Amino acid sequence: MFNETRFPFHRFSQRYVEVLGVLAQDTDVAVLKDVCKGFVCVIENSWECKNAEMSKVVLQYMLKASRHPEYAVRQEALEVWTPCAHSPDMLQLVRPLLPELVPVLLANMVYSQADYMSMEPATIDDDNAGVPDQAADIMPRMHKEDGDDDDDGGRGHNGGGAWGAEWTARKAAASSLDNLANAFRSEILQVVLPLIQQKLEDQSWEVQESGVLALGAIAFGCMEDLVQFLPRVMELLLKLVEAPKPLLRSISCWCATRFSSWICHEKNPNREQVLRSVLQALLKRVLDKNKRVQEAACSAFATLEEEARYQLVPYLDDIVQTLVQAFQYYQAKNLLILYDASGTLAQAVGPELNQPLYVQALLTPIMQKFESTPDNDRTLVALFECLSQFAQNLGDALMPAIPRITQRLVRLVQEGSRAAQMWLQNPNEFEKPDREVMAASIDLLSGIVEGLGPRVGEVLSQLNFLCIVPEVLKDIAMQVKQSAFALVGDSAKICIDYLAPFLPEILPFCAKSLRENTSATVSNNASWAIGEICVKVGPDFMAPYMDDIMQALISVLRR
Repeated sequence: MFNETRFPFHRFSQRYVEVLGVLAQDTDVAVLKDVCKGFVCVIENSWECKNAEMSKVVLQYMLKASRHPEYAVRQEALEVWTPCAHSPDMLQLVRPLLPELVPVLLANMVYSQADYMSMEPATIDDDNAGVPDQAADIMPRMHKEDGDDDDDGGRGHNGGGAWGAEWTARKAAASSLDNLANAFRSEILQVVLPLIQQKLEDQSWEVQESGVLALGAIAFGCMEDLVQFLPRVMELLLKLVEAPKPLLRSISCWCATRFSSWICHEKNPNREQVLRSVLQALLKRVLDKNKRVQEAACSAFATLEEEARYQLVPYLDDIVQTLVQAFQYYQAKNLLILYDASGTLAQAVGPELNQPLYVQALLTPIMQKFESTPDNDRTLVALFECLSQFAQNLGDALMPAIPRITQRLVRLVQEGSRAAQMWLQNPNEFEKPDREVMAASIDLLSGIVEGLGPRVGEVLSQLNFLCIVPEVLKDIAMQVKQSAFALVGDSAKICIDYLAPFLPEILPFCAKSLRENTSATVSNNASWAIGEICVKVGPDFMAPYMDDIMQALISVLRR
């Protein structure tokens, strides 16, 4: 909250806490909300003035505020419990509060008006699968670049989606229960399990739904102690997956795969039967008439794929058939999750998917999307990530489509590179380009190199797409450089002859990136690429570049 080097606030921290204590007696909602924020700051940042006695008083106050009649106060107060779960000292103080705290958390997990207001209409409407998504419904895939702290380039989904973009008391309560379950494990289970059972047996679907949410929240932390109950739990969840209310169906899909590790565990005596039942239920919901349920089921299926892997092989006929139907059925937003589920399937079962019927069935709609999706459509990123998984795991099976794919990728990268250079030269005249499609294009080229192996030479002999590398390495965007150096490393391992003509330009860029060291992942990929090149080309080729490269590597080691 405060930068100690610029503003040594610690000198006033004790007085600040005293003032919070006075203001805590106020009745104004805005004041109480800010008091809760202040106490959260004190606890979360472990201020020096914080001692056991003061913390006890603060937690008692925050527990009371967590059930305040005003929603805004509850929402702020609930934020204190997650940082407590990560502090051994605070956990000792929270432990005696569990019998009182856990019911408060569960009460806040029932849908409120604020939750409904933050949802998209697709969450509540029953039969809306045929309604096209509006552009505003599709959350953009956000990324960071140009020296941002996040080295992964932000290549994930932005928050929000069908659950609502706003942070709510419900989400804060569920997050708190999740973190406390990971900390207390069997201790909290004794308190929470009877409460969850009550909620699951309630006549109100909204109360039932909060029980399912709570069950999912404790899944990871309490898994070992829940094992004895899980056969009955799974039976109940698979019934709720068929519930009339879309929100109850969707949360049940999510909750079921929170227990994926148990479902697929070799010590589960009914593993095959349970997996089959869960898989059948999820595949049915993947084709649900409600878009939110589709999203939850498809996402849950992708989670299950990662855990089940080759256990899915006996069900590939049903899985592939369902995914193909979903490609015909899904609107724009849910296609993002469908691409992920399809790519994850290729990764999970690998060569078992490499059968002509499966490959043709899945690649036909995917390539239709590849051909029809405009260059400026951000869903290309998810599509390219999906194709990359197919390329890496199916290899030769993609060979007929590879020329079309590489031609478009080279064009997208070249156009993106030109736009970036124009913007860098005249930022006032040109708009800053979006590098994410450009980086995803390079990543897909790497996937093609890795997947095709030596046969990539057949592609490169017709179109040497490695010609793009020197130009894109001039870009300042970290995610573009990271992807480009990965492509260099993969190409050095597999097809050095086609990379060699560009090495006089590429190697100085490797050294330059190491000297600048603006991103750990970029430096890592650059140094790895240098190593792979050295292995293939030998000392005579590398001699002119070694002084520059060695100085750059030494500078990294000295930091």
